[in-house]
Amino acid sequence: MISLPEVTYQLFFLLIGMIVIVYDLNLIILSDTPLPNTEKKGNMWLPFILATFLTIWFGSRNYNLYIYGDSYFYAHSYNIIDTSNISGADIDWSSEWFFSLINVAFRFSGISTKHYFTFLAFLYIFSVLWASRLFCPGRPMLAFLFILTSFSFLPFGLNGVRNGIACHLCLLAIALYLDDKRIAAGIIAFIILGVHRSVILPIAAGIAAVTVIRNPKTALIIWLASIPVSLIAGNYFSDFIMSIGFDDRMTKYAGGSLRGMNHFSGTGFRWDFLVYSALPVAFYYYVNIWKGLRDGWYNVIATIYMLSNAFWIIVIRAEFSNRFAYLSWFLMPVMLAYPLANMKVVEWQRSLSAITLTVYFVLTLFLLL
Repeated sequence: MISLPEVTYQLFFLLIGMIVIVYDLNLIILSDTPLPNTEKKGNMWLPFILATFLTIWFGSRNYNLYIYGDSYFYAHSYNIIDTSNISGADIDWSSEWFFSLINVAFRFSGISTKHYFTFLAFLYIFSVLWASRLFCPGRPMLAFLFILTSFSFLPFGLNGVRNGIACHLCLLAIALYLDDKRIAAGIIAFIILGVHRSVILPIAAGIAAVTVIRNPKTALIIWLASIPVSLIAGNYFSDFIMSIGFDDRMTKYAGGSLRGMNHFSGTGFRWDFLVYSALPVAFYYYVNIWKGLRDGWYNVIATIYMLSNAFWIIVIRAEFSNRFAYLSWFLMPVMLAYPLANMKVVEWQRSLSAITLTVYFVLTLFLLL
């Protein structure tokens, strides 16, 4: 049996970097070729093979290693479930019931911890693979690579596992809703609240995006207004949100009780990460307002992102506010990939796609490594 090396930032980004280079060269070489018709499905074999490998690789990691942060605690919680007495198992069914159901079902079925983590990796990776196909049917590999090269993809695939799964399922729910599969989207939205309750934020933003805030310019104004609000009264709003019990884990994160996640865990107003968050907003402004291009799906995605990100900006001073930021950042790769795959932004769009993907990847390396 082949033994895979441990998942590290260096190995992961070396692999993804080589794939990005090959993909970029292909885009540049074919720069004069018309973009694929979005009604024609793009090739899914390569992203499927890549997703399968990453699922096996992530699932086979040694969860006892400190570099994987919360993975040890997930494994410990899984292994201590009392299989002789389900009613006496130390499970909180009132919160995150679906994740608890997975743990109990797998544990009572005798599934090993390794296969348990492989299943969690499957949910995390294949949900966004499916979403990539729905958002960018003509160029699913482009969308998938934007997701893999994201600042948050690896940390939340190995450490903040439940948060990562919930956000990726939320991305899938958004795609299904926009694809008029609203019953399926509603079922998934209900399920993800049983995985990580904090995802109620992008769900609420999604409801607002299709009901009361249907003009993305309104969301843009809210996003811009959140910056001075945070500078002037950020501490007050942060304390207020923690006090109303939006998510009991948020209070724990704000208090700095978590260990093993040293990226973006400091307090204070993080101008560097605000600039990072502003990139897809600036791109949306260029496409939608400057270029005057309109797309209903893109408007909804952008509105959800800006509303969710505005919440994070207001509580940006909280320690471990990366957990809040991820409630919008999981939409960032789609914010960039969608117009490149589905809208005629410039004549040299394939080259623009290659440049944007490369810059996004380099920025991720700069922030993480």
